[in-house]
This record gives sequence, structure tokens and C-alpha cells, in this order.
Amino acid sequence: MNFEVKTKLLSLFIFFALGLIFVRLSYWQIVRSHGLSAAAESQHFDFLEIPARRGEIQSSDGSPLASNRTAYLMYAHLPKITADKATIAKNLSELVAVQVPVVATTSSQITIAKNLEKYFTERLTLGGFGWVNLFHFVNKPIKEQISSLNISGIGFETEETRDYPESSMAAHLLGLVGSDKNGNPKGYFGLEGYYQLELAGKNGEIRREKDAFGRPIAIGSEYRQEKQDGSDIQTTIDRGVQHFTEGNLEKGISDWKASGGSAVVMNAKTGAILALANFPLYDPGNFSYYPTSTYKNPAIADLFEPGSIIKPLVVAAALNENKIDSETRCSTCDGPKQVYNFYIHTFDNRYHPNSTMTEVLINSDNTGMVFIGEKLGFTKLYSYMERFGFGKKTGVDLQEEEEGTFRRVNDYYPIDQATMTFGQGISVNPLQMVRAYGALANNGFLPTPYLVSKIKNSGQTVTLAPKQGPRVISDSTSKIITEMLVQVADKSPVHFPKDRIPELANFRIAAKSGTAQIALGGKYKSTGTIASVIGYFPADLPAGRQGDPKFVIYVKLNEPEVRPWGSDTAGPVFFSIVKNLIEYYGISP
Repeated sequence: MNFEVKTKLLSLFIFFALGLIFVRLSYWQIVRSHGLSAAAESQHFDFLEIPARRGEIQSSDGSPLASNRTAYLMYAHLPKITADKATIAKNLSELVAVQVPVVATTSSQITIAKNLEKYFTERLTLGGFGWVNLFHFVNKPIKEQISSLNISGIGFETEETRDYPESSMAAHLLGLVGSDKNGNPKGYFGLEGYYQLELAGKNGEIRREKDAFGRPIAIGSEYRQEKQDGSDIQTTIDRGVQHFTEGNLEKGISDWKASGGSAVVMNAKTGAILALANFPLYDPGNFSYYPTSTYKNPAIADLFEPGSIIKPLVVAAALNENKIDSETRCSTCDGPKQVYNFYIHTFDNRYHPNSTMTEVLINSDNTGMVFIGEKLGFTKLYSYMERFGFGKKTGVDLQEEEEGTFRRVNDYYPIDQATMTFGQGISVNPLQMVRAYGALANNGFLPTPYLVSKIKNSGQTVTLAPKQGPRVISDSTSKIITEMLVQVADKSPVHFPKDRIPELANFRIAAKSGTAQIALGGKYKSTGTIASVIGYFPADLPAGRQGDPKFVIYVKLNEPEVRPWGSDTAGPVFFSIVKNLIEYYGISP
């Protein structure tokens, strides 16, 4: 091999080696630069994170619904434990069990204590560990009782936890605070999730230079980033209204043996939600002890076919299009209505020939509703259902809302077009129904439901104004349908219990009940109903004297066993809430 060839090979080798060095340097300086810089910085600096205070969630009067409190992490330093570990586990479990809620997954406090005793025994007998965590968020009274036992090796560290002073009240509105993938607090569901950025704030940081032994250097550099505490948010929730709404709903579920239910009270003019209740409940301060299925908010996340409570909206649409008036007579209400090969019946197989449109609503007559739907036409009916807000979210400031199912207009067969007039073939969530009735009560304008009225931080307050939605029906249509619904509440033969509550005798209340089958897998369940009542009051006054409907109230019971009808089951809950609102706000008839 001659000299020239050797020189070329050597040059190629050097070039190749320099290329490898360049690639390697690029890898360290570009790809790994951030990680290496961080590693180098960690050797020269100590970092201390300063946690930001999470903002409060307050009721309309400023009282805290969610705040923060100091709790304690209980730990064990195993080498220092000298007493019998089984005895220690038993003593600790009996004390800690007191603060653990009894829920469906645990039968009693005794069961909880036994489970804790087993857990503590396992933790205290771990091999190869010096320190082990035993229990997070021990409250102060329990911590003091344990400390008084003077158990060698058992200690505590302070930690902050979310506190819910009203326990499970308004749980589905508030949501909960858990941990993200890095172990940092994060809001999930409800307001905690929706307003996570505002509530969480921003943690601060202290960075100090240290020597090789990890000791701070007195003349070393120090950097401090101040924390930014989270904002407090003030809601529209009235604690008193929330309390008696939950109480009435719980009683109704118990009385009628329902599997669950929802209730909403909303300001008809502004869309401000005064109360929103669901059962079953959970305690957001102890959410880990409850089934995860209880976390979601059924009032916005559960979809159902509304049934007869949709009828006033269909009537309002036909009135608004001048296709009918309140005294129009139904010419096809003398028997079952045939649509191709299908027959539509009334709920009780009783028929009311020549009924007025008001009487169609009073009798909740399905055949009368098909008559109205034919007068209106399906294209217009579909358009009004969209205008009332179905098929899209309400815009409420809560996580997890479902928009419902609303097929394209051409996907409805004639039988589907007919059954939509009495609430089948369309799915909604409860708050969508409340908003739609808000338009009937609000002179035709669709309100936007909302929960947060103010955001407060560092002495500054931002007030959030209500959002007025579009007009759906005219003011005159609103007055007519309201008068018709007052007649429904006063004259309905389906056991409306208004007359059983003397305090309601002189109040004009607009209301409609509904009893809907439960759709499941493209079919209807053979048993069980969704029973509901929705309405508003005080209703407009007759003879040109306009009142001011303040409240839209909605009650829904899931599968009541004692009786299936909405008027019988959800009705008493609805009118009890109305009675409580009258007493609470001192409303005159």
C-alpha cells in the first residue's frame, strides 16, 4: 500500500472520528443540554417550593363551601418502635377509624377499624424500611389523641388538605381535589375542575447556592420567586335553598323508593343557579372512600328522554308560529292516532274528543300533541327544539356536561316525528330542560345557566355578568303558554298535589309533569320510569298585570318503585320546594 493511499485512509479516519465527536457533542449540547444543566444546577443549588394557597369556593353570601385546613401525615420510624406492633396497629386503627366516613362499601365503623388495623400491621412490619407513611390527612383532634399515647416511633408532619365545611352538601357542584400524575393537587369535576387555573394559583420557589456538602453558602446567590395564591370564587348558590332542596329530594327518593334523582332551582331571568342537588351523594373531602361513579354530576352528565315535560315547548312553538291558539280544538283526539303501521295512545287509554289546546296539556294527551305537531310541521318543530337549546351544551361553568343526542332532521321517520311531540326520540340532560323552561318564564329569552358571580384575588374583584341568550318565542307567546301551564298546575287530573299544601293556594304556579320510559340499547325497558315535574313561579299575572317569574324548579326521580307517575312522585317534591322558597324569601301571593 503506497503512501498516498495510506494518507487518504488516515484522512478518512480522522474525518470520520471528528464527525462522531461532532455528533456526540451535538447530542450532549443540544439534545441533553436541558437535563445536564438541571443536573448541574441541582448539585450547586437547593430548591424549595412554596405552595400557593388554593382559592376558596364561596356561597352567594360569602360563606366558604370549599376552603383549606391544616392536617397531618402520620408516619412511623420503624427502628424506634419498641412496643408490640400489633397493639400499636389496633390502637391507631380505633382512633383513625372515627374520621373515616361510613359509606356503601363499608358496613360499619367496626369494619373500617378492622381494615385499618390490618393495613397498619402490614405497614409496621415492612422489612428493609426506616420510614413508612401510615395515613394522610389525619385531623387535629385525632392527631392529639394519638400523640397523647406517646408511642415511640410514631410521628406527624403537617400537610394542607381541602376542606368542605358543609360536608357532602352541593358535592356535585363543587367537585373534588385529587392529585395529578406528579402528585400535585388538582381539581376534578364541578367547580374545582372547571376553575382549576383560577383556584390553584402558582407556586413560588426559593433557589439557594450550596457547597459540596449540601450546606447553604452564606455569600452565595439566592433567587426567590414569590407564590401567587389562587383566586376565591363566589357562586350563586344560596346555602339555605341548597339545603332544603337536597332535603326535599332525599325525602322524595326515600318515600317513593327511587334509585336516585336530581333537583335544580334557577333564577328565571338571569340563569343564576341557586341550588342543584343529586342523589346518591358523596363527600368530596373523603372522596376516595366512595365509588367513582358517584363523582359525576347527573344533572348535566346523565341523558334521558324527557317525556311529557317537553309538551309545553312544542305547544309554545306552534303558538309562536300562529298554527294554533289556546282554544284551538283537536279534531283527532277521539281515539288512538295511527301513523303508518303504528298506533299512538294516551297514557291512560282515555280519550278527550274536541279538546282545546289547554286541555291537551291538562290531560297530557299524546294524540293531541301529534295533532299539534302536524299543524306545526316537523321542520319547524325540529328548528324550535334546536332554538330551545337541545343538542348542544348549556354553557354552564361546570365540567362533564353532555350535550344530548339530537339526530339530523332527515334521520327522523314519520313515527319519530310524531313521538318527538311528547318527548321520545330525543335525549337531554336536566339542566337543558331547566334552561328551555327559562325561556317560557323569561318573556321568550333563553337564559344561560351559570354558577360563579365573582372572582376575587389580591383585593380585586371581577364581577361576571349574566349572559342573555337569544329570543326563542315572543313575549305574547310566553304569556299565553304561562297561562296554560297555570291551568295545568291547577286543574290537572293526574294528582298534582298543589291543593294539598294550603300555603300555595293563592300563588299562580306554572308546571307540567312527565313520566318517561327509559331507553336502553335502542329499546325501552319493560319496567321503571323517569318521573319529573318542572315549572316556574310566581307566574305572570292576568289582565295585563305582569308579574316576575323568579324561579324555575325541576325535580327528577329515577325509577320510583311505589308509583311510576311524575305527578305523584316528583310532584310532592316540586311543590315542597316551592313552599320552602315562599317561606325562605318571604314571597307574597
